[in-house]
Order: sequence, then C-alpha cells, then structure tokens
Amino acid sequence: MPFSLIATLIIVFFTVAFSLQNDQTVSIQFFGWTFQGSLVLVLLTTLCLGIVIHILASMPARIRKSKEIVELNKRVMELERTQPSDVSQPQQDRTPYLD
Repeated sequence: MPFSLIATLIIVFFTVAFSLQNDQTVSIQFFGWTFQGSLVLVLLTTLCLGIVIHILASMPARIRKSKEIVELNKRVMELERTQPSDVSQPQQDRTPYLD
C-alpha cells in the first residue's frame, strides 16, 4: 500500500473522529456578521482558510525560485555546450598515494 494512501486514510479517520466529538453549536461574530454552526465546521473552515492564505502568501517566493531555476538550467546548458568534450575523461597522470 503506498504511503500517501495510508496517510490519507489516517487523516480521514482522525477528521471523522474529530467531527463526531465536536458537534456543539457555536456562534461566531465578526464585525456586524453573525454565523451559527457546528464547532467542527467552524474549525475546519478556519483550517482551510489558513491553508489558502499560506499558499497565496508563498506564491511570490515559489515564482521567484522557479524563475531562478530556469535561469540556472539555461546557464548549465550554455556551459555544457562550451565545455570541451575531453574533460569528462579521468586524468591518467595522477600520483597514487598508497601504491
């Protein structure tokens, strides 16, 4: 069984157990807006919003890194084209240390 499937099943199990144990109704007030719902719904919605905010906040760094990787790959390709072909062969004139 792949690790990702096992991890998903464990997360689903704990999510179901969490939701069954936290079924109380809570009231959320934010400025003039009022929402009443189950505690598990409020907590899971907050978790999902946190994940979305994290993904959006990390996007500039991910884009910058991917651009840098593309530039470095281009530089590597350029250096490989200009490199002489005999450099990849091992040198034969090395002095052995313990022969």
